[in-house]
Amino acid sequence: MSGSHFLSALRRTLGLGRKQLKVDSRHVVLITGCDSGLGHSLAVYCHDSLHMTVVSCCHNLKSEGAQLLQQRRPAGEAESRMHTLELDLLKTDSIDLVHQQLKDILSMNPDYRLKALVNNAGVMCFGEFEWQLPEQIEMQINCNLLGTMRLTRELLPLLRQQQGRIINVTSHCGLQALPAMGPYAASKAGLRFWTDSLRVELQQYGVEVVNFVPGSFVLDSNIAARQQQHAEKMSQAFSEEQHALYDSYFKAFNAYLKILSGFKAPNQLKNESLLAKFKDALTNSQPLSLYIEEPWRYRLYRWLFGICPTPLVDWLTVRFCAMPTFESAKMQSS
Repeated sequence: MSGSHFLSALRRTLGLGRKQLKVDSRHVVLITGCDSGLGHSLAVYCHDSLHMTVVSCCHNLKSEGAQLLQQRRPAGEAESRMHTLELDLLKTDSIDLVHQQLKDILSMNPDYRLKALVNNAGVMCFGEFEWQLPEQIEMQINCNLLGTMRLTRELLPLLRQQQGRIINVTSHCGLQALPAMGPYAASKAGLRFWTDSLRVELQQYGVEVVNFVPGSFVLDSNIAARQQQHAEKMSQAFSEEQHALYDSYFKAFNAYLKILSGFKAPNQLKNESLLAKFKDALTNSQPLSLYIEEPWRYRLYRWLFGICPTPLVDWLTVRFCAMPTFESAKMQSS
């Protein structure tokens, strides 16, 4: 590392020169996963509060969330600052189309600059690893990790040319793996370490890369809306031996998760602390490499996970999840 690079790293470490940059309608942000939950809320926040031009990518343009975003146009504005596009991260053609549509939007106004790509889209499937079908495992890895990589790679030349930044929304599951979420945790852990590598690579080109870890919004989004359908497919694939061993536990496990199933109406999160951290990640001249938003319970457990030996961490993990276990289901059925 050269002397200038060392001094730059030292300045960032000490927080010297950090300042909030102003953003307005000339600054364009592309956010994925905007049908509901965090993505929908961030799109609304960037549009209404930061007055940015937003490219909100939704999986289905006919979803309630997508339609609500398309309807947003402040009174008195001749042109909409909300551009809602359909994006399927599992399809290369869809990624290519969004890339072209983004270039078309940027060409509409010579003052437009691509401020950030916010990789938020994700899918989740609960179930012990033995239960999950290959297609369920691959869906989570393909969407959460590989799809995000494909989209980012496609947009990197634009981000590099316009000194934009990348904000990858990961998860506490990428910091501490949880039972019954193995493939999801693997995808988020992969996203976390890829983010770290990308940050080091792109700093030399003036592109900032941020790891953004929000708290749990599973009840406020549709990330697990199809959980009961996933569970039905798992059960149908069980062998006779697996049915005999798991059925009572499997039933209790999915009864506990039933609250997650079904598509929920999009809502705007009211977490001011999270939005303040997101604003800093998006607009600070020297964003932090990692932002974590978490309730005190998450913070306590994360601290304990870091200092305790593995057997105790395993016990704490089960307590943290507070979901039915094989032993608890067996006790209830006996």
